Parts: sequence; C-alpha cells; structure tokens
Amino acid sequence: MKHNAIHATAQSGQRKKWLWVLLGVFVSFVVLGAVCGMAGYKLYKQALRVKDHEVAAVKTMKQFEDITNTTDSDTLQKVIKPMQQHTSAARTIAHGGLWKLAAMVPMYGDDIRAVQGMTEVVDDFASKTLPKVSDMLTAVTSADLSAGDNQVNIQPILDIKNSMNTVNAQVQQQYKKMETLPTPHIGLVKNAYNQALGQFADIADKLNQGNEIFSVLPNLLGQDGQRTYLVFAATTSESRSSGGLGGSLGSMTTNEGSFQMGDFYPNTEFEGADSEVYTDSDKAFFPFSFDIRDQEVDPDFNNVAKNIATIWQRSSHSTNVDGVMAIDPVFIQALVKLNGNVQIPNGPLLTGDNTAQFLLNDIYKDVDTAYQDEYFQYVASNVIDATFKNLYVSKLMSIAKLISPMADGRHVSFVSFHEDENKVFSDIGLANGVPSDEERPEFGMYFNQLNFSKMDWYLHRNTRITRTSCNQDGSQTYHVTVTLENVLPYEDYANGPTYILGGGDLRGHSVDKILFYAPAGGSISNLTVGGSAQIDDPQQGNFRGNSIIYTVANIAYGQNATFDIDVTTSPKAKEDLKLDQTPMGWVETGVEYEKPSCEIKE
Repeated sequence: MKHNAIHATAQSGQRKKWLWVLLGVFVSFVVLGAVCGMAGYKLYKQALRVKDHEVAAVKTMKQFEDITNTTDSDTLQKVIKPMQQHTSAARTIAHGGLWKLAAMVPMYGDDIRAVQGMTEVVDDFASKTLPKVSDMLTAVTSADLSAGDNQVNIQPILDIKNSMNTVNAQVQQQYKKMETLPTPHIGLVKNAYNQALGQFADIADKLNQGNEIFSVLPNLLGQDGQRTYLVFAATTSESRSSGGLGGSLGSMTTNEGSFQMGDFYPNTEFEGADSEVYTDSDKAFFPFSFDIRDQEVDPDFNNVAKNIATIWQRSSHSTNVDGVMAIDPVFIQALVKLNGNVQIPNGPLLTGDNTAQFLLNDIYKDVDTAYQDEYFQYVASNVIDATFKNLYVSKLMSIAKLISPMADGRHVSFVSFHEDENKVFSDIGLANGVPSDEERPEFGMYFNQLNFSKMDWYLHRNTRITRTSCNQDGSQTYHVTVTLENVLPYEDYANGPTYILGGGDLRGHSVDKILFYAPAGGSISNLTVGGSAQIDDPQQGNFRGNSIIYTVANIAYGQNATFDIDVTTSPKAKEDLKLDQTPMGWVETGVEYEKPSCEIKE
C-alpha cells in the first residue's frame, strides 16, 4: 500500500540501499560457487580477480548512502571513473576464453553465465547509467525553481522529467536483463543472485516511482490550468482511524506554477448538514456525529477524501476540488523545522521540537477554547505557505525526504481525484488505504476515541512483531504483541482541565474503539487480551466492506492493556509484515521487530 519514490520511501530497515554493495556481495558469493563447481587453478585465479575488482568498485562508492539521496554531482563524478575501470575489468575477465568454455558445462554452466551476466549489468550501470545520473544531478542542483514569491518555475521540472525518464528507462532494461539471466544451480550462487535481484528491483522501483512523480508534478502545479486542493487539519489527541478529529478545513490553489494558500474554516462551519455522507450501518458502528470532525473514522483515506470533498462542495465555500490533503501537528512540526520558527501573535514561539506538543496538548491548557482553532489555522496556513515560497532545489529535496516517513506514519495523506495521478501517490504511500497488497503484507490497527477528551495524547503504544513460522504454502505467521499504556502524569490528572481529561467517571480515561485488519489474503487468529484496563470481548465485524475484529479498550489513569495476536500473511507475501496504524503525536512508531525464527521462502 505504501511504497516510495526517488526520495526513498519507507522500506524495511533490514534492506540495504546501495546497489553496488549488494552486487559486490553477489560476486563474492558467485566466486565461491564457481570455485566449488569448477576445477582449474586458472579459472580460480581469474574468479578472485573478478571479485577483487568488484570489491574495489564498491569501496569507491561507499561515501554515498543511497543514490536516490545523492545531490553532490561533483563528488559523484570523481568516483564514477575508478568504478568504471574496475567494473570493466571484471566484465572483461568474466568473458575470457576459459569462462566461455566453462559456460558450456551442462547445468552448472548456468552459474558461469549468471556471473557473466551480472558483470555486464554492473558495468552497464557504471558506464552508461551513472554518467547520466551525474548529468541529471548537475541540472537539478543548478535549477532555479523560484520565479518569485508563490511562483514555481515549471520549465526546470520539465527538463528534469525528461532526464529522469532516460535514466529510468536504462535501469529498467538493466533490471530486466538481470531478471532473465540463467537460473543458478549452486546454492551459494542461487541465494546470492536472488538477493542481488531483489536489491536491483528496489532501485528500479524507486527510480520508476521518481519518474512517475516528475511526470505528474507539472499538472499538480497547474501547468494546464488551475488546480484546487483541500487541506484537512486534524488532531491526533482525539484519534480517528486515518488520523484524528477534524479541526479545520481550508484550500490551496495552483495555476501555471503559482501557489496560493486560501483561508481555513473551523469545523463548526461544516457541522450538521452532511451526516448522510456515511451510511446508517456506519453510524451504528460508531457513536459519532459523522460531520466534518469524524470523517477520518474510515482508515481508507481514499474514502475519507471523497467524503471531505462532498462536504466542502455542499458548503458556502464550494469550489471544484482536484484532491484532498490531510495533515496533523507532527507533519506541521516537520515543516516548521524545515522552514523556520513560527511566532504566534500573543502566543509562544513554535519550533521544530515543540510544535506538536503545543498543538496537541499545551494549547488546551494555555489557550482559551474560543481561540484554539484560530491558533491551529494560523500555524497550518503559515507553515504550508512558507513551504512553497522561494522554492529551490535543495528545499524541494528536503520536502521530498520528510514526506516519506510522514506518509508512512499517516501524519500526512493525499488523494488526487485524477486517476492517473492518484496511482502515483498510492504507489509512494500518500493515498493511505487499508491492507490490500498480498506481496507486501500489512497488519492494520486503527483507533477511534469514544469519550469527549484529548486523552489519546497520553495513550502510548508499543508493538513487537516476531516471525514465528514460515509455512508450506508460502505464507508466514507472525506473533504481534501490542501494549497500550495511559501515561497521564499525576499532576495533569489532578489539575488538568476537563476539556483534556474528560468528565465524570471517565476523567483521565482513554476510551478507544480499536479495529484490527488482517493482511490482504491473510488472517488473524488466537487474539488474547490482558493488562489492568477494561477491555471488551473482541468481536468479528464489518466496516465499509472490510471484515475486521474490533474491541473497546477503556484505559484509566496508570493502567495498561495488551493484545497478543497471531497474524498470517498471504502465500504471495514477499516481504516482512508491516504495521499500519493510526498516527500518534510523535514520529516514533513504537514498532520493534524481534529476531525471526525462520526465513521467508523465495
């Protein structure tokens, strides 16, 4: 559901980023396999030379963490030539007469041909692709995207798009060539080949997504006419599945590169008239009003965006809508850190470290309720406006880098109502949906606060995920342990306002309806609950066409709750299980991966 672009996306932490590092490892393993499979001292010596050249090529590139994050074209140029010398030498050796003879050996000749093919791909990457990457970076770093305040120069973006398309086409061809190499028979060679192929696929995927982004970016900036996007500002201190309670709704427009931030309007302007957006069965499932405040009860933001657009168009502010963006204070804090501090009139100085806490907690203690929405609107509007003012390349790339973790944590979501464009945003993880990809399994866990409070600021989550079984049908089973803890400090419990803590018997309680979604093509089993909190018996249910397990956790001051769940993926799963969850008031996800007890089968 969520996969990234040229700026890297949220891939599993276990995956290494450098293609050539992995190719070097591959060649090292290949050499060992070839030695085992072929007798002949001369071939052995040549194989060692191939290995040495590839290792040397790797060493020249170690100063870069990830080609997709590289912006220094001058430094890249300095390492391209020595890398090319080594990859060319390795290729020449692997295509010598002795290797050609070895390639004719029945069955195990495939291993030799695989090595030869790999040296070809690596050399083509170094000699043909990297120089174009360097040229593209030179163009990117020298491009002036700013045409004055609130104006983006589109032409450099079009130029970059063309260069990106050329580079991407080459990498896709190289990946296809690697993919169609003979299947190795020697175990070490086969395992290493599969590992390298996966890493090349990762690079090819990132570049392809980057190419897609640049293909739609001019339209997003209004190249062919005005675009209007809605901005939905939500607070995660009062959780809803996709984010939080909607506080305000505004708009921004683009037209031929110009950018204008419109007004934000408080949720009170949209209350009451739009309850029919959700069905009667939806309303029966959740005891909410289902006005603008509650739109994010649906964990599928594609539905949420359509509903928000409907509500906007029914209001006095009605306009054509091309897409919807949802943001929360954690995303706003990231933009403050990028753009600089924000001084609230007659209020605090907000920084890249304190913005989220102020907007999610302190504001309810220190600011009169009549002004809270105005504060939030002021910060959100100013920070988004500042993001697109005086846009230059390094700033654009910084924005791209922060988008990935923010989208992965659901701190920002975006849906375009132009189908081709939305596919791109879905691929990079911005159009947050529910678990739907069998090959990239996700376990969904979504929270909806039921009591009138801002207590979810104090509800901390920690999740441990352990792969416990690799099943005969190709599926994997994971044990997931979720711990929820109400960390409300005693001082806040004793002296905090009712607006935060709630009233009556539920003062200081976090009461949430929790939805558990199985991975696409998979299942949930053996769900047990524990801890000191009151937890309703889990129930099977259906929400907006999705089969789920749900419960209500009532966690009082100082209490905790635990859920132990066995999660089984689809047999088509090719990656580790990820957790998709309602965002909290901070960047950290609280997810830990324990040492697996088995390896995913290829």
